[in-house]
Amino acid sequence: MDFTFGITTDYKNVDRLLETIRSIKSLRIPNYEILIIGPAHSQIDPDVIQIPFDAPTPMWITKKKNILSNNAKYENVILMHDYFIFDHRWYYSFLEFGNDWDIASNTQLYIDGSRYRYDWVIWDHPDIPRYTQIPTDDWSLTKHMYISGSYMIVKKYVMEDEPLNENLIWGQEEDVEWSLRVRDKYSIVFNTEAIVRHNKYHRSY
Repeated sequence: MDFTFGITTDYKNVDRLLETIRSIKSLRIPNYEILIIGPAHSQIDPDVIQIPFDAPTPMWITKKKNILSNNAKYENVILMHDYFIFDHRWYYSFLEFGNDWDIASNTQLYIDGSRYRYDWVIWDHPDIPRYTQIPTDDWSLTKHMYISGSYMIVKKYVMEDEPLNENLIWGQEEDVEWSLRVRDKYSIVFNTEAIVRHNKYHRSY
């Protein structure tokens, strides 16, 4: 399995970003690439492809992610913010999990080790409250879920067919709008054994 890791950043915390890059490189994936999009910045790692993008608004995350997916070399694309690090078994768990999916999520943990509240959640089920986390081995409710934009695993062809809506910026439920478009068209799965962790403090709930 080949992967493109597409990271959006503002370069405000280069040490944190470098930790993310190191965790990806430590996976020892035979075929992969790391793309980073953000303001023009001096080279931070010779193995990383930097895409300078000075958005008219720093919140234009939809445009940034579409650029990343358009530039991706490989079919499996991770679109992510710059505060995730990868568990050492992440790649091997996906080899075991398989490649027969369109959109995927996996276990996401806060910096304190608790489960990230948006990794596998309900959006508009008639009987289940919004933002309810469901068991990660339950794939029966994907028609009522949404995929958080902070960390998306998606096939390149999905993003080509259904790009993010660039009329929306971060905070305008841009990931919800995208999820509502794609969840009836494509298979959505969860790999429990693959783990990513925050390396930035976020409030857990």
